[in-house]
Amino acid sequence: MNPKDIRKMLQAIEEEIFSRAEMNVKDMLKSPSAYVRARAIKSAAERDMKIENIESFLDDPSPDVRKNAVSSMAKFGEDRDSILKALDDPSDLVRSATVKELVEFGYEDEELARKIAADPSKKVRKTFVISLAEAGESELLQEFNGDPSTDVRRILSAYNGELQLDEEVLSSLSGKFQKLAIHSRLGKLDSTSSEKLLGLIKDFRISKTKQILVESLEPFPEEVSVPALRKLVESEDSNVAITALKTYRKIKGYDVSLLQAAERFMDSDDEEMRFVGAQYVKGLLEPSAVDILREGLNDPSDRVRAICIEALANLMDNSISDVIDESLRSTSSRLKKASLRAVKKLKTLDVGDHVSRILSNRKEELQTRILASSVTGLLKLDGLLPCLEEIVVDASSESRLRLSSARAMARINPSRLADLFGFTV
Repeated sequence: MNPKDIRKMLQAIEEEIFSRAEMNVKDMLKSPSAYVRARAIKSAAERDMKIENIESFLDDPSPDVRKNAVSSMAKFGEDRDSILKALDDPSDLVRSATVKELVEFGYEDEELARKIAADPSKKVRKTFVISLAEAGESELLQEFNGDPSTDVRRILSAYNGELQLDEEVLSSLSGKFQKLAIHSRLGKLDSTSSEKLLGLIKDFRISKTKQILVESLEPFPEEVSVPALRKLVESEDSNVAITALKTYRKIKGYDVSLLQAAERFMDSDDEEMRFVGAQYVKGLLEPSAVDILREGLNDPSDRVRAICIEALANLMDNSISDVIDESLRSTSSRLKKASLRAVKKLKTLDVGDHVSRILSNRKEELQTRILASSVTGLLKLDGLLPCLEEIVVDASSESRLRLSSARAMARINPSRLADLFGFTV
């Protein structure tokens, strides 16, 4: 078969596989289980699948089903009036979801703000105020100035820059509104404000709030934020150091001048520090870091070892073949996935037996099996065609796994795949 015919065949197979998934959703929507119905609506929306007569689910006895129906209707731009009906729903869960969707899609106005300001549920009012603040709708927020809820008034104070930078007060807000309160209160993002932040980081005790303070350096000019973050990377407080390195990466990317700091992270007793350090070393793609990464292969954490395996494969280090072999025999899905990705990079390793075992084991994590099928196709392991064929013809298999296996078969033996689906070669 020529490449053009193979592409057409795969497109047709994909349509067939996903039409089966759509039929499954329709069956789930008729389930007596509210959990199944709610899951079906959510799954359909995630797959960009529009449900016929979705508004009928606004009368479902389950609040979760009604909430997901509102989200689905908003995603597909259903009639505003249909969504507005959900504002009279007896469940504050549904009304909260509704007001959030209305603001997100620009349906808010003064009449709606007044209606929500009178809602008896703090949850609904708070959700609406948060959504308005995130959308920058200052005028509509004025409807809530006298709100009886301390939480709502505190959010408004944060938005207006009226909140004192007190640790207990800040910690009561979400991370997004902590940052908003900090920046609104600081005003100008300059070196003076940066020094004030560094002082607060030193004085505060709550880990999450200290993390927010470090992240608040990100929008500062680089000539201010970068030196401050480099200083914080050296902090003895692991939470501060980790957040500083992550924030630095957002601003400057992977900077080889921080290799030594990342290596220090990998020598820490804190697993999260070692993991973040390994991630940074991986992103550097620095040949001189090979020894650091090889040492990381002995780390007690699967997370760290997995990162080091992938990093060494990216550097085309074939000396890790024994480590990959051992990892593919392990019970750790994380190590298996990292090793399969490494095999896709190196392409020269003999892993047919391992891949066959993973493909055939229904208890394996879905993503691990998908990766295994991808490796099978990439390396053209024709001995594993029966494993791929079994998955492809099993309509009960997850659609992504079936499609990945079909693509692998197309690389190895497209004629056999054509026979299975009745295509003329």
